[in-house]
Amino acid sequence: MFKENKYTKYYYLLTDKAKGRILTEYTERHHIIPHSLGGSDDKDNLVELTAREHFICHWLLIKMTEGENRSKMLYALNGMKAENRYQQRYSSAITARVYERYRIEHAKNHSERMKGKEPWNKGRKLEGDELVAHMERTRTRRKPSPEIVAAAQAIRIAKVTGRKQSDETKLKKSLALKGKLKGPMNYEQKLKRSITMTGQKKKLGHADNVRLANIGKVSINKDGIEKKVKRDVLDQWLSQGWVLGGRKRK
Repeated sequence: MFKENKYTKYYYLLTDKAKGRILTEYTERHHIIPHSLGGSDDKDNLVELTAREHFICHWLLIKMTEGENRSKMLYALNGMKAENRYQQRYSSAITARVYERYRIEHAKNHSERMKGKEPWNKGRKLEGDELVAHMERTRTRRKPSPEIVAAAQAIRIAKVTGRKQSDETKLKKSLALKGKLKGPMNYEQKLKRSITMTGQKKKLGHADNVRLANIGKVSINKDGIEKKVKRDVLDQWLSQGWVLGGRKRK
């Protein structure tokens, strides 16, 4: 598979040295025998490398292979320069010089391999499930910008604003939340709700609704926070450090 030369020696020296160390900096996982050459995902075939070491390994693999295997390694090296905001890639004199040389060779190699081959999608019009699957693949590759996310969220809020939930929806939500512990609101949540409700009149019967909702509940407190909980979940709250009774007033 690999030619016996000095580059093969350098390659195994680098990967063997990396096996017995622990790096705290950014690393990339490398297959010692590449996937495209039949390498497995077994632990013995994997090693954590720095970005620079990873590039050097793929550079050496080109010098260690020939024929079809070398062609595959050219494709692999070409992909090493791929950069986006989720990858902590690097730039150096070695990267620029070597990448330029092998990028030109890769372009020629790719042109020769694809010569005479008919594109699988030439003249085809995607329809139905095939079109949906293609759009889904395209969508998952892109991360929307903050502006698009904010606009989509505004549209979703506008759609539900003022809409009344059916009794069936309310029942489903109630059943889904039944038995789940609800923690107290933090200061920001309380402030936001206070600002939203300021100046709004309570609906007729609001006081009675609050009174009826708290019938049978028990007061508990913790760290100056008080809440009322149902008796069937009281033990869960007490196990988390809450105690019976309301909080102490000044």
